[in-house]
Amino acid sequence: MLHLRTADAAPPASIQASDPLRPQTAADGLLDPLQGQDPIAAQETACNAISRILESDKVAPIHLELLLNLEFPAHQISNRLLNRYVAGDAQLGSFDLKYWISALRLSKKFFHAYERLLRHAEESTDHYWATHAHFVLVKLFHHRQTEFLLRFIRFKKRIPGQWKEIHEAYKFAFMRGIAMHSTGASKVDDTLEMATTLEQQYIRILLFEVINNGRFSPRDALWADGWFTRWSKFLRLDRHETATGTSGARKGFVVDLDGTDGLRRAASATPRSPLYLDPSPLGALLDKELESLRSRDTPCGAMTPAARAGKIALLNKLKPIYAPAQVLVTRRGEREPVALAVQLITGLPDIIQILREEARTHARAASAAELPEGAITFSPLGAVTDSSALAAGADAGASPLAGGRAAGVAQESWQVRDRSDSGSRLRGQIDDLNRVIPGSLIAIREGEDAPWTVSVVRRFRRLMVNFVELGVEHIGRRPSVVKLVAESAGSSSFVALYLPPSERQPVMAIKTLLLPVGRFSAEGKLTLLSSKSSYTLRLNEPIQQQFEYLWTSFTVIERARTPLPAHSIAVA
Repeated sequence: MLHLRTADAAPPASIQASDPLRPQTAADGLLDPLQGQDPIAAQETACNAISRILESDKVAPIHLELLLNLEFPAHQISNRLLNRYVAGDAQLGSFDLKYWISALRLSKKFFHAYERLLRHAEESTDHYWATHAHFVLVKLFHHRQTEFLLRFIRFKKRIPGQWKEIHEAYKFAFMRGIAMHSTGASKVDDTLEMATTLEQQYIRILLFEVINNGRFSPRDALWADGWFTRWSKFLRLDRHETATGTSGARKGFVVDLDGTDGLRRAASATPRSPLYLDPSPLGALLDKELESLRSRDTPCGAMTPAARAGKIALLNKLKPIYAPAQVLVTRRGEREPVALAVQLITGLPDIIQILREEARTHARAASAAELPEGAITFSPLGAVTDSSALAAGADAGASPLAGGRAAGVAQESWQVRDRSDSGSRLRGQIDDLNRVIPGSLIAIREGEDAPWTVSVVRRFRRLMVNFVELGVEHIGRRPSVVKLVAESAGSSSFVALYLPPSERQPVMAIKTLLLPVGRFSAEGKLTLLSSKSSYTLRLNEPIQQQFEYLWTSFTVIERARTPLPAHSIAVA
């Protein structure tokens, strides 16, 4: 918690006598009720406290101190709201909008409070405000960054006016010589330091907005912002360009203080009032974080193997983005414009449900003699066979993944605007934007008789309200539902998607599985059940990890040829 050095200017006697929110009262009457409350109720309490602090017509030093005393519990509330929105909890799923709205209200309330204090500081001749203006600015920028984060995770467009306000505030601090003044030690928790100068907060905002391009998920945004909060203290803004190559080519980033944008590549920008950022120190910081995550000796607390894999993947994506020289990415295939309607399913549970329903339809149309009871969909070591056995599994019981939209999943119609062997660009309407955020799993096909292609959303662009454009990467064709038993989890069974090898695009020379994210364990063993055999599989390192699923290859280490009892037959 921050505490002001109030010896510089004591609160006026009238304030001390009449204001009901003196420091001790604030600590007793405002902070205690926030502990243990539901985060939405705690947010309302905090917002009411801010209103009470600034209900006076006159601004006084005590008002800044009371706001700062609220910062630490408010930061905890904000984190709880953000985590509830992105990850959900035991009772609710992720992306419940009321948590996002609550976090936004808290951020805006603080921002407007500090904005009022800043206006007073700019106009005041009081020595107190001259020596404490940097406290106001650091917190103002902190809450603006929280709002940027909230806009990011709802894929809302940037507001140029907000950038102009940020640049003007930084210029004000720079001209007064307080951009590098520290507010003292400030921690996110017991170990992680937050940015404590205005320039560090400014750099944090600038770094974060570089990746606000529709290619990162809300979970990615939370992780990245946490790293930037720590790493910003290792970077500096310079009036003169320092990051140049041996041939004089401009490197690094630049921000135009007279503009309405964030960081841009220095090589392609012509700023009027430039500040340059050399991102070179980020390379070592990224490598250090990667080394820590990859080390088996590093304690990771409650971090799951899937979360570790997700963070490693994100860090590897960030490295080329913040490289001193721009890294050009070459597409694996040229896109050709098309005008094609496709059927689309979103999410691993819905894809599994559709495959099961289609298998049930095929089973009813087939001859009982041709399809003996308990026939399996495929053998992981052989070719795909008839998938009618899925019908028995679907009738026997619901999949552990079958929830929410599982009953009667709708197949939506989307338009393909261009495509290549490796991916497509799609446009369509969606009732819930979070079903197609970057990293989401979808399946598409051109017609009822066409095979399904499994794809991952790589880019998301909001065109208007619920009309969006997606860039997707194809990862497999002709998916099959399989039944697996986790040996390390008390022989609990679950279903997953199997993607066979393919010589056609998307080319995949190996067999892979798409698992529910909580079912993955590095080097873990699973048993795949078949009507005539069972296969013991060892999972390899993940190819990719996302919020609801993990994509991994596997190695078959044992095959039991003895038929299983009828009650154990794999009927995914």
